[in-house]
Amino acid sequence: MAVPSVPPLPDPRLATGAQRLAERWAGHYAEETVRTLLADSYRQMAAHARVRAHLVLLAERLAAERLEALAHSEAPPGRRPPRVLFVCSHNAGRSQLAAALLTLRAGGRVAVPSAGTHPAAHVHPADE
Repeated sequence: MAVPSVPPLPDPRLATGAQRLAERWAGHYAEETVRTLLADSYRQMAAHARVRAHLVLLAERLAAERLEALAHSEAPPGRRPPRVLFVCSHNAGRSQLAAALLTLRAGGRVAVPSAGTHPAAHVHPADE
């Protein structure tokens, strides 16, 4: 029986994040699944990144959110916590604030991501 190979990462700095995610999801997802998803997240973000300073960390965060969403979709209906997605056009203020407030108020009983249909490069300094 062939042992599956661990996919290479596009940036060697992703190895630490891959290890963290693999440990967090051990017993649920194979290490190669975690690394593949992390590498894909990095490549997707790198393709459009204007600022690359925190790309490794942001890719790890995106991969963690994707793994969480995958686990949520695979869980039996009665065992899934409610999931609320806040979306605004830029994900640069309102949707992030709404997600943070619900996360705080729900005390971990609700999964709350935020998203933008056309993500902005920065957070809005003030509501327009």
